[in-house]
Amino acid sequence: MSALDLMPIFKQHRQFAILSSIGMTFLYIEEGWASYVLWSQRSLNQALGIIGVIGLIALIGYLISFFFPPTLVSASWDHPRPWGVFSNVTAWSAGITLIINVIIYVLLLCLVQFDFTAGYTLLRDVYVYAIFGMCFFHGLLLYVRYMQYLYTMPGFVQPVKVISASVGVGAVLLIVAGFLFLLDLYHFVSAPAAMQPLWGLHMYVRALYAFTLALAAYAWHLRWIADH
Repeated sequence: MSALDLMPIFKQHRQFAILSSIGMTFLYIEEGWASYVLWSQRSLNQALGIIGVIGLIALIGYLISFFFPPTLVSASWDHPRPWGVFSNVTAWSAGITLIINVIIYVLLLCLVQFDFTAGYTLLRDVYVYAIFGMCFFHGLLLYVRYMQYLYTMPGFVQPVKVISASVGVGAVLLIVAGFLFLLDLYHFVSAPAAMQPLWGLHMYVRALYAFTLALAAYAWHLRWIADH
């Protein structure tokens, strides 16, 4: 099978890619606003300008990470199995996502004027966002694309394995979400008393929003699996 034979699959799920990009963009905007409120000494206009640039880069960057890698697929991609093509496209997506997050991290550092405490806190947050984008959104898309290919092979898909894989993804989601929430709670308790109200607001808004994004993406993948 030629890699180009898989292009119809790569052209699907555009709505998921667009909505995921928009969803991730608001996560970075919230991070920028919280960074300004908690650490930045910049004026409101300066902060809004930097946050706007962060949001624009996040939106455009994530859209590129979804839509650009499939355009690289060509007949020269000589993989013995289709999985090689799917994983190669996802590797490009992950690389673009990583670059986006590095750029956003630098902009966040500029926003907080390279405050040391803010710097290592933002490093942790942006790292988690990068993993979230790469492993969850691009990872789920990889899984759905590959399952879509397997569904075209009569008798190849075993329902028990498909259900087990989806349940496993859900279990990992809950475990990671619980761990990150406990980590946030630890930092909240350790924060200076004067910062705790704003820190708590940031922590809960971000946690609930990110968890909602993850649930929406997980529900999308379940709906697609069930419909096919």
